[in-house]
Parts: sequence; C-alpha cells; structure tokens
Amino acid sequence: MLLFLLACVSPEAPEPAPVAQPAPRLLRSEPPRNVVVIVIDTLRADALLEADTPAIDGLAGLGQRAEHAWSAGTWTVPGVAGLLTGSTVRGHGWDLGTGRLGKYPRLPDAPMLAQVLSEQGFSTTGLYSNGYLAEELGFDRGFDEWRRVSDKVLVKEFRKTLAKRWAADPEGRHFAYLHFLGPHSPVSPSAEQRDKYGVEAHWFEGKRDAIEIGAAKRNSQPGVRVAYKGAYKGVIEDTDARVGELLEALEPWLEDTLVVLTSDHGELLGEHNIVGHGYWVYEGLTSVPYVVYNAQAPLPPMLSTAATAQLVCDELGIQRSWPVTLDTMPVVSQREGKLAMTLDGRHKAIWDPTPRGGGPFSVFDLQADPLEQAPLADDHGLAQARLDWEAGLPEAEQLTELVQLSEETFRQLEELGYLQ
Repeated sequence: MLLFLLACVSPEAPEPAPVAQPAPRLLRSEPPRNVVVIVIDTLRADALLEADTPAIDGLAGLGQRAEHAWSAGTWTVPGVAGLLTGSTVRGHGWDLGTGRLGKYPRLPDAPMLAQVLSEQGFSTTGLYSNGYLAEELGFDRGFDEWRRVSDKVLVKEFRKTLAKRWAADPEGRHFAYLHFLGPHSPVSPSAEQRDKYGVEAHWFEGKRDAIEIGAAKRNSQPGVRVAYKGAYKGVIEDTDARVGELLEALEPWLEDTLVVLTSDHGELLGEHNIVGHGYWVYEGLTSVPYVVYNAQAPLPPMLSTAATAQLVCDELGIQRSWPVTLDTMPVVSQREGKLAMTLDGRHKAIWDPTPRGGGPFSVFDLQADPLEQAPLADDHGLAQARLDWEAGLPEAEQLTELVQLSEETFRQLEELGYLQ
C-alpha cells in the first residue's frame, strides 16, 4: 500500500487501465471498520479521464471505477442531498434553483447516512468547502463535527481528525465526509498547471487570481472558454494531488476503510453553448466519476450516486434499506422540472419543456451522439419507464420551512458565483 501511495503522488505513475477493464477487488473476510466518502465538486466524468490524476487512478486500479454514474441532481444541494439520504430528487423533494437571496427550505426530515452510522456507534466527521452545505440547511444532521474549510487546508484538518478521533479510538468505527471544492468556479489552478494547459497570466488578473465563471458564460472575450476549460482541468490535477495527500494520511487505516470517491454534479464547458451548471440535465452535468475501494460487491454498469448510502451500509455490514440501491432502475437526474433518465447508460431521455431544451421529450444515443444533438425516433422504452417510475414513487411533499442563510454563508456563495 505504501508503494501505491507513493505512486499516487509520482509524476511517473502508470497510465490508468481503461474503464471497461475489470478492476481487482480486495477480498476480505470481515467488513471494513471505517468509511470515507470523498466528493470533488463540479467534476464531470470525462474530464477526470482526460486529466492526469495518478492518485484517483491508483485508487480505482486497486478498487473499482463505475463505467457510468449519474448524480441525482445537477447542482450541489439536491445532488448531495440525494447522496446522503439515498434518494432521488423526486424522493427527497429538494428541487430548487440557486440565487434565492439566501432563503431556502431545510432538507426533508428523512434519515441521513451520518445519522444512521452515528446510531451504529460511528464517530462522524464532515469537512466541506462549498458554502451551500451550511448547517442551516440541515446537512450537519448526524455529524459530530460539520465544518467548512478551504481545499488548501482540508487534508491538514482531516489529519487532526485522524489523530483526535481515529488514532485515539483504535477499536472504534469512523465515518468521514470530505467535500473538496475542486474545479468549481472560480477556477485558479497552480502555476504548474497554468503552464501545462497554456492558460495565459492575463486571465488571472482579477482580484481573486481566478477565471470567473461569468466571463466564460458570456464568452465575450476571444479564447476565454478555451482558457476556462484548461484551467478547469488544471484544478482537477491540483485536486488529485490533494487526494493523494489524503490517502497518505489515511494509510494506517486504509486496509480497513471503505473509500468512495465521486462528485455532486458535473459542469458544462461549452456544449450547447453553455458554461457552468446552468439549469440543465445534459450529460456533462449528470455524468460523474464513481470510484470505490475496499468494496466486495461489484459495481453495476450504470448507477446513481444516490445509491451510496445503501452501498456503504451493505459493505459495513449494517442492515438498512434505502430508497435507491446499486440495482435501482431507471437511473434519473433532475433539475427544476427537467429530468434525465436511462436504463442502460447508453440511451438517455431528457424531458425539458423549455424552448432551448429542444422540446418536451428527446432520446439520445450517448455512444453515437455524446453531445446530445440528434434525437432518436425510437424512445427505447423510456417514455413508459418514466410512467412506471412515477407510479411507484410518489412525489415528495413540498418543503415549506424556509431558513435564512447566515451572512457568512451568503458571502461564500457570492464568491462562488451563485448569486451573480
């Protein structure tokens, strides 16, 4: 394992195996004692495969990497809510847009993964870098510690948790949720990555030394979207180095720890003439990486990040049923009335009633048409699949308990470009 960790941070690490190749899995006689869930914000699956990420690739090589995975929602709150409650957006009901002047409903009163693990005697720690995960909304439920930190110090703070909780209680069981901001806007890669991707210095002359998402959205300057995409990949590689440091810190416990690495949603980088999260369910937003280390169960060809709670409990030997499992079909992703659905990871239906969305219902072959530009005549059974899905899953009640986010959280969201 030490050799693996050294490879994670080495620039000469071997190229990752193709996703389609079966990955070796560790066979164990007992469930792992601990679990770490790593979420890298705004990380689309194909960008991770294109970037140089030896730490994540090394973890996948010793574990498993899903061929296709979708986030339950296409921005942070509904996506992470789906992951932690084991529910689709239709199931948990939190389906609102950004920029509501800080007024949002609390998360639904549904069991959350940290609560279930805490009841089983786990110590629970959450370190997050996205202000929308503020405790005012209820993401802190079940956590002994729930705290916002920057990406730069997240690993340092996790080392403190390992010393304070894990090392101090070697017979205990521990859960950590670690949420990097990663390539979320505004993007500011290291100097090394700027040079690697040819992103010129003048793009970083603003007060925050970063390329703002607004400039790339407007596309008002020649080359801004190319620069933004290069910076986006550069930050992915910077974040991979932090993941390598995190795994190194975890090394004394790694053989007895289940690790899940994924994202809350992706990012559009010019497809459909859109940059950012937008209000869409295109593949650049729905498709996210999903890597699991130390799991016995094989990952299916297609899964939802909302299956994470069930996967964790199953692998830890905890008897608990969640709404979404690894075998749940169809897989769906939602955003403010828009819905994407697939049964096989290849044929994807999008229901989008807006004019820009191309009509109320379109089906795409992602293998032949990855940019989702040529709707098919055959719906491949997806229209009926949606009817069956809705019939079997009543829509959650409307959330009405509004909370005012703190001034500090509001300031953080402004910095991230949510409240432009």
